[in-house]
Amino acid sequence: MKTHPGNSRVPRLEQVIARVGPLGAGLAVVMAVGGLLAWSLGDLGILHAYLDACIVMLFALALFLVLLTRTARTLSRLEAERQRMEQSLRLSEARLTGIISNAVDAIITIDEAQRITLFNEGAEHIFGYSASEALGQPLDQLIPERYQALHRQHVKQFAAGTHASRQMSERRPIIGRRKNGEEFPAEASISKVDVAGNHVFTVMLRDISARRHAEEVLRISEERFRTAFEDAPIGMAMVGLDGRFLNVNDCLCKMVGYTQRELLTRGFRDITWHEDVEADLVNLQRLLTGELDSYQREKRYIHKQGHLVNIQLMASLMRDSRGEPLHLIAHMLDISERKQLEQALRFLAEAGPRLAGSLESRTTLTTAVRLAVPTLADWCVVELVDETGRLQSVQGVAASPEKARLLDTLLRTYPQEPSRQGSIVAGVLQTGRSALFPEVPETVLESMAEDDTHLELLRRIAPLSGLVAPLSARGRILGVIILWTTESGRHFGARDLTLAEELASRAALAIDNACLHEQSEQATRTRDEVLRVVAHDLRTPLNVITLSAETLLKRSPEQRATDTRPLESIRKAVARANRLIRDLLDVARMEAGHLSVERAQLETTALVREAIEQYRALAEMKSLQLTADVPEDAPPLLADHDRVLQILSNLIGNALKFTPEGGHIVVRAVPEGGMLRFSVKDTGAGIDSEDLPHLFEPFWQARVGRKDGAGLGLAIVKGLVDAHSGHLWVESSPGEGSTFSFTLPTAYPTAEPLTHHA
Repeated sequence: MKTHPGNSRVPRLEQVIARVGPLGAGLAVVMAVGGLLAWSLGDLGILHAYLDACIVMLFALALFLVLLTRTARTLSRLEAERQRMEQSLRLSEARLTGIISNAVDAIITIDEAQRITLFNEGAEHIFGYSASEALGQPLDQLIPERYQALHRQHVKQFAAGTHASRQMSERRPIIGRRKNGEEFPAEASISKVDVAGNHVFTVMLRDISARRHAEEVLRISEERFRTAFEDAPIGMAMVGLDGRFLNVNDCLCKMVGYTQRELLTRGFRDITWHEDVEADLVNLQRLLTGELDSYQREKRYIHKQGHLVNIQLMASLMRDSRGEPLHLIAHMLDISERKQLEQALRFLAEAGPRLAGSLESRTTLTTAVRLAVPTLADWCVVELVDETGRLQSVQGVAASPEKARLLDTLLRTYPQEPSRQGSIVAGVLQTGRSALFPEVPETVLESMAEDDTHLELLRRIAPLSGLVAPLSARGRILGVIILWTTESGRHFGARDLTLAEELASRAALAIDNACLHEQSEQATRTRDEVLRVVAHDLRTPLNVITLSAETLLKRSPEQRATDTRPLESIRKAVARANRLIRDLLDVARMEAGHLSVERAQLETTALVREAIEQYRALAEMKSLQLTADVPEDAPPLLADHDRVLQILSNLIGNALKFTPEGGHIVVRAVPEGGMLRFSVKDTGAGIDSEDLPHLFEPFWQARVGRKDGAGLGLAIVKGLVDAHSGHLWVESSPGEGSTFSFTLPTAYPTAEPLTHHA
C-alpha cells in the first residue's frame, strides 16, 4: 500500500476501497470460471455445491468489506484527531517559545546538576549574559557567593519532594548577581517537573530593583511628608470631605488646646467660630466643583479654654489619578500675636487723639479709664497724686454694672492711700516700675486689704490678673493706672504690660498737659484777681488813709490831740492792707509751690485758746457763743505756730462772719493716730452742695455781688494744711451749719490707724 508524501500513516477510507476493489473483481472472475467448469461437467450437485460455496464466500466478502470500511473510517477519525493535536502542540510550543523569548522576567531551566539548560532573553537583559554564555554553566554563576550554599540546599530540598511534579507558586525574595558583579534584589519562584525519572527545574525570576527604588523613593517622600507634617512649625491637618479631621499635627493641637485624639473625633466646624463657618463651607464647595484649586483666608478657632485664636488658613483639595476628590490639606498659621499687635497699634493710634481731645484734667482722667475698659481690662482705676505723694484724685470704671457697683463701694469705703507702706501702688510710685500679676493669689488680696471687710469685698470682685503702671510725664510720676481682669477670664502677660505702659505714657502726657493748661488758666485768673484786688480791695484802705490824713491836716493841733479817730482809722486801714498783701503773697507762694512752714513742738490746748481769745470780743459783740473742746492730755503738735494760728483765725473768722446772732461756734481737737483732727463747727446758714467743690479755690466767693473779702482765706487755709502734710475738708448742708475740719501731725505719732476723709 502506497501513500502520497505528506499523507498520514493511517490510510483513508477511499484508499482502502481503491485497494480492495481489484481483489473483489479478481475473486468474481475466479468464481465465474469455477461455475462454468461445474456446469460443463453437467453435474448439478457439484454445481449446486459450488454455487453455495460462492454465495458463502460472497457474504463473507461483503461482511469483510463492511468491517473494513468501518475500521477505515475509525482510523481516519483518529488520524484527524491526531493531526489536530499535533497542530495544537505546535501552536502551544510556538506560544511558549514566544513567551519565553519575549518575557521580561528571567526564565531559566536547570537540570539535576543545577546547570543552565534554558536562558531566555529576559534573563540576558537582567543578568547581562548572552544565552550562549550562560547555557551549560552552573546556576551559582548568577548568585552572590555568600548565598550560593544556601541556594543549593534549598534546591536539593525542593528536589527531594514526594510529588512527581511540584510548583512553588509564591515568589520569594533573593539576591542576584549580574555579569558585572552588581548585586540586585529579585523575586523568584521554582517549579519542578519529573520527565522519565529526570528532574527539570524552571526558575522564574523578576528584577525588582526599579520597584525597590520606586518604593524607596515613595518611602522617602512619605517620610518627608510625615516629618514635614508632624514637625511643621505651623498647624497642619488632613480633613475629610465631610469636614472631620483625618490627621492633625502637634502644632495644631497646641494651637487650639486639644489632644490629637480629641481632634480626630471632631470636625473643623466644631472648633470654628460660628461667624466663620459659612465662609468655610462656601469655599469647600468651590474646591469640590473645581472652581478653586486652593484658597486662603483669616478665620477664628475656639480654643479648648474658650478664647478665640486668630489663624491664617490655606486649604487645598487632593484628588486621585481619576480626578476624584480625596481629602483636604490645610495649613494654619497662628496670627493671634499679629492681630493683637495690630489691635494694640489701632488702640494707641485712637487713644492719642481722644486723650488730647480735652484740656480738662478730670475729663482726660475719665477718657483714660474708659479707653482701658473693656479693651484692656474688665475694670480700671486711675489715681493721681500731688508732689508730696498724697492722693489727689481717683477715677474708676468697670465693664459690668455689677462690678461697677462693687468698685464704687470699694473706692468710697476704702479710698486708696498711695503712701501706705508695703502696698503695690506705693512700690510703683516709689520705683517707677510697673507691677504685673498674671495670676492673683489669695496672698496678694490679703496684702491689699486693710481689714476683713475690705478683703471680702476684694474677693467678691474676684480679680484674676492685674497690673499697675506708673503715669510718668516730664520726669515726674503723676500717679498710677491699675488694670484688673475678672469675668473675661483674660490673663495679663508681658505684651499686655507693654501696651498698658504705652497707654499710661500717653495718658500721663495728656493729664500733664491738661494740668499745665489748668495751671495756666488759674495763673491767668489769679493775675486778674490780684489786679482786681489791688485795684479795688486795696484801694479801699488807701482811700480811708487818704481821707483820714486830709481830715487831720484840716484840724488844729488841739483837735488832733483830742480826737484820735482818724488815726485809728488809718491804723485799721494799714492793718487791713497788710493782711491783704500778706494773703496775696501767700497765694503767690502757694501757686509757685514755695509756701514753707517752720515746724516746732507746740502745746495744743494753749494754741487753740490763743486763737479763740483773738476773736472773743468780736464774738461777744455779735452775741455769739465761742467755745473750745480740747482734751487736757491732747498730744503736742509738730507745726508752725504762726501758720496754725493763721489757719484757725481764718476758719473762726469765717464762722463769725456767717453765723447769725445767738449762734454757737465750737473749736475741737481730737487725736487720731499720729495726727490731730481740728474742727470749727458753726450754726450758720450752711453751704449749698454745688458750692462745696469751689470753697478752697483762690478768689472764689459764693454769692455774686456780695463782698466778704478777697476770697483768699480758705484757699490759704488749704495751702497751709497741705504744707503741714495734713488734710482739709468741709461738711455742710443748707440750714444746718458747717464744719470745717483739718488734720495736723503730732510731735509723738502713735500706731493707731488714721481715719481718711474725702
